[in-house]
Amino acid sequence: MTICALMLAILMSAPGTPSVPRVATVGAAAQARSSGCTSWTSRTRPPATIRLFRMHRRGSSVPARVEVVPFRTYVGRVMASGAWPAGLPRESLKVGAIAIKQYAWWHVLNHQSGYRLRGTCYDIRDGDQYYKGSVHIHSRIKAAVDATWDVSLRKSGRFFRTGWSGGGRGCGSSYDGWHLPENATTACARKGWGWKRILHRYLDPKLRLVVP
Repeated sequence: MTICALMLAILMSAPGTPSVPRVATVGAAAQARSSGCTSWTSRTRPPATIRLFRMHRRGSSVPARVEVVPFRTYVGRVMASGAWPAGLPRESLKVGAIAIKQYAWWHVLNHQSGYRLRGTCYDIRDGDQYYKGSVHIHSRIKAAVDATWDVSLRKSGRFFRTGWSGGGRGCGSSYDGWHLPENATTACARKGWGWKRILHRYLDPKLRLVVP
């Protein structure tokens, strides 16, 4: 390759100016100046949007792509896709809303190596949390998301990535200090526990709830 050709190739591959697109699908975007893709750095206010990788589904004509989804909508869709369905107790739904939001928010703040599609940077994959784009978000889920939207979590003073699992048999089971098992936390809610008590039971020690 000649020197001129090499310089041209470098210029063509240089990242563009980062921005938060207003469209639903992004063609090519550079990694943001922060460690994530969405140019969001706040740990006390949730981001407005999240960049989501949608994989190609077998039998579908829609290719893999990166979509920009309103963050509140994203959280509700993950819950409605089966992670925390609308029929669960209200306090359990609030726990689920916080767990899903905190996990995805952490990914917005911390870009994962390799999370790029044909040069387009994304925050999270639709398989990282079970996400269906066309699912209906029940009013009970919306209420749980709205009620806890301003809450974020700290462990030993740090914003951390919450874990989720569907396991657990009874209230207090499957505790490890990092995960929120749906079945077990729901059992706590059915015993009359509030969402704050459930969070402390499963994420202590040194858990702190932050509200701006």
